Amino acid sequence: MKDMYILLEVTGIIDSEALLKNGSCRILGLTTANPILQIGNNVFTGEYKETFGTMMFFDENDDQGQNSDEPSLGYICKADRKLELHRIILKPKKPLEEPKGKDGTSVTSTK
Repeated sequence: MKDMYILLEVTGIIDSEALLKNGSCRILGLTTANPILQIGNNVFTGEYKETFGTMMFFDENDDQGQNSDEPSLGYICKADRKLELHRIILKPKKPLEEPKGKDGTSVTSTK
């Protein structure tokens, strides 16, 4: 499987501590129009948008230059789209009502 880099812009009630504490996330439907992201108990839905300009991804190299306080960066890739995500609140489904007969009594199936 090939690595994929995506710029995520997450909005909603979540702090950076929650991101660091959970350490991982789940993404459903990444290649669909409206992917879903889960970080801990927080759920977000989003859509892809064009960026203003080009976004570039870099990785910090272990080998810093000679006596340099600045990190050495290596280019990874570029992107012109981002995934904008907004928090949603999930509510449990209401239980389905049992079918009722004409007289108002419950109807059960014996299949």
